[in-house]
Amino acid sequence: MKLKYGMMLLALLAGVLLAPAPPARAQSPLVVEWETSPGSDIPIVNALRDAIANDTNRPADRVYVLKRGGFYWITDRISNADFPLRLVGETEAAVPPGQTDYGPAIIQRVARSDGSGPDGTMFESFHDLTVRNVWIMGQTDQGVLSTYEPIKLLGDGKRYVFDNVIFDRNDWHHLGPDGPNNDFFITNCKFRNIFGPTQIWEGLGIRFEVGADTVVIENNTFFNIGFTPFQSEAVPVNYLRFNHNTLVNIGRSFQAGAMWKECYVVNNLFVNYFWHGESEAQYTDPNRIDAPGFFGIGALPARFGTNYDRQIVLANNAYWRDPRFDAFDANHVPPILPQPFISDTTQGWFDAWENMVIQNNFNTNPGLTTYITDDIFPQMTQHIADLYASPQVIPATRYFWDPGRDEQSYVNSIWPLPENFTYSSTPLQTAGTDGLPLGDLNWYPNAKATFEANKAAYVRAIEDLVSAPKLDILLTEEAEKVTIGTGATINVVQGFTYYQMDGGGFIQWKFDVPTAGTAELVVHTHLRGNSDRGQRIIINGKPTLRNNNNYGEYFWSGSLGDPTNQWFDSRITQAGCIAGTGAALDLPAGQNTIRIEPSWGYQHFSRITVLVGGNTIVLTAPDAEVEGVIPHAEDPVGVPVPWAPSGFKSVALAAGGSISVSVNAPYNGQYMMRLFYAASGTVQGQVAVDGQVVVPSVPFADTSDVFTDQFAMTSGNHTITLSSASGGVAIDYLQVIAFVPTGVAGRDNLPEGFALHQNYPNPFNPTTNIAFSLGKPSKVKLSIYNLLGQRVLTLLDSPMAEGAHTVQFDARKLSSGVYFYRLEAGDFLSQRRMLLIK
Repeated sequence: MKLKYGMMLLALLAGVLLAPAPPARAQSPLVVEWETSPGSDIPIVNALRDAIANDTNRPADRVYVLKRGGFYWITDRISNADFPLRLVGETEAAVPPGQTDYGPAIIQRVARSDGSGPDGTMFESFHDLTVRNVWIMGQTDQGVLSTYEPIKLLGDGKRYVFDNVIFDRNDWHHLGPDGPNNDFFITNCKFRNIFGPTQIWEGLGIRFEVGADTVVIENNTFFNIGFTPFQSEAVPVNYLRFNHNTLVNIGRSFQAGAMWKECYVVNNLFVNYFWHGESEAQYTDPNRIDAPGFFGIGALPARFGTNYDRQIVLANNAYWRDPRFDAFDANHVPPILPQPFISDTTQGWFDAWENMVIQNNFNTNPGLTTYITDDIFPQMTQHIADLYASPQVIPATRYFWDPGRDEQSYVNSIWPLPENFTYSSTPLQTAGTDGLPLGDLNWYPNAKATFEANKAAYVRAIEDLVSAPKLDILLTEEAEKVTIGTGATINVVQGFTYYQMDGGGFIQWKFDVPTAGTAELVVHTHLRGNSDRGQRIIINGKPTLRNNNNYGEYFWSGSLGDPTNQWFDSRITQAGCIAGTGAALDLPAGQNTIRIEPSWGYQHFSRITVLVGGNTIVLTAPDAEVEGVIPHAEDPVGVPVPWAPSGFKSVALAAGGSISVSVNAPYNGQYMMRLFYAASGTVQGQVAVDGQVVVPSVPFADTSDVFTDQFAMTSGNHTITLSSASGGVAIDYLQVIAFVPTGVAGRDNLPEGFALHQNYPNPFNPTTNIAFSLGKPSKVKLSIYNLLGQRVLTLLDSPMAEGAHTVQFDARKLSSGVYFYRLEAGDFLSQRRMLLIK
């Protein structure tokens, strides 16, 4: 590519090339031209978007090929609603001998022809997405860096692959998975220069809104990441393998959320971890229990599992923090508090549970070949000093590290990349669980080839470092919704009620509108002392309401006149929403849904009043369907109630009081209950199955949750009764949990190629999709059972071919409630739970 239009592309002699990815297997490539004419160096705006949109006869195995060194400029989002999208850039092998290699194809957003800014979204993917061998530039041609997740991954149960991709320059993060049950494979990528000027929480590698099924992050390099490479606060990732990555200059923690289920953080290299330290406001917070540390383990919300079956490994990593940061922290006024690699609290998790393993981690200076902090250390320390100042100062300088890049031009790159993260420490070059160098093996091509040749065995060795029993949560139910026996009373919280929304979950109301019309909403909310908050308000599944072009959600702010530390009514009108979102306030007659999901989080919500068609509909906290938010209540004179149960209802057990639940036990084996409660002092309960006492003593003390001792049940229908001889305990909700017998197919011991996936959508009304995979041709039986274990429908009972299958389940003839779907295929048996809401 020639040097035109401010595109200064410098071919540096030093550096390490990214290893080329394997060639795509698809058979239908479509080469996307980027220039107006060959050799012109004048990009065709929206060439990639238009090539995809105009490909009306797209074959199923289509791959869009991006030319090496090309600029693919876009002003409007690229969407794949109903087809898998595969973008593959040419590798350096495509450069003719003797010609300059200008690096991977660059995808970048640019201003529109009228000078207005581009769409904030680059990609909007509802289906599978594969991206290889390209450079994603977060910075626009106007120098705008403040785009929040330009790559929106919205599928449910889809596969997202990013291989050999450079994610460069953004205040926030490029990848924003907002759909559930997906699988992510992020390999051989570089995340670089991702941090912002306004807050310490800017700058992430990837941010999961609703968790994921499988996430593999392997052989990547992260550097100059302002906050964290990984965030999943709302819902845990079921399986995370973070293996052989190099991380340099990570501002804060390894992760945000720390709700690991099965997690392997192994063979990584961390240099200048948590270099921000903690500000005085943070380490003097009266609610602070412990220093957070770089790697943490957090409590797992009950709906996602238990500590019995979590598997967490932190092993064979090296970490080092430049002592100059310690000196700066000590001399800063007030002092900044350095952070440990792990906190005492996290060490306590490892000490308490055999299925959480920490071993062979080294605190040592690796001796990086390119130690970029030498050049930018003063900029980094000034940056954090400004953010920790009171009042806060927006830093005047950035700490980008791109020597040779023209910072006066926003449409340029440098190639090869200047960083080289090989290192001089000999012991670390054989310290991996696999005997290979720690960190991203792309810096050691021979070791990388060995890794790829033996990958399956190396991964098995990692997973064999820990084991845990497999549990199956058969039932999670509010106490007031089970069978209420003698001596049991439903208690309803009185007074003012509200929900505390933090990093995840949702609040949702379903309501009937007598007369269609354009609604106004009055939201009773509290910003919890924050000057700015933004959350997604979604009506009937339409795009979230927005009142500000700079944000992708509804925005509240002290600068707009909103009180920051008291309850207030926020009025939302169609006229106050930006174009394209206010139409969601046009409500049809009949049932409607309003849903609040966190974007910035950390806000209270009490009620929403809907004014429509001359009707006033008040939706209070007890009316809501919620997940992952915390209930609070105040008595009629404003005094906080010590305990607010979920749904603001509980069941009080007096002496001899009991509640019972029916359950369909899938196995002959061991079971237990988990009970969430509040008690007056220390009291005792007991558990009986079909009238026979199986757990004679269940201790209740204060307000907490308790696991009963294990008890045996045969497969089939049973009634489990919880009772209290002394009374004095209120039950919030309960779970029935099965210990899956050895040999029964589960997530980790499936026959190869067999799987039963979570239905989607879930909850559903009236149809949902059930997907499963068969490792070989099999006789398949797919059945639906109700909560009593009665089979209500057989969807399949016939031979089927090997491969992936999806069946639609139409439940319009069934009533609302919990159902189970069970797949039997040869020796494979698996069952999952789903919820029908009408």
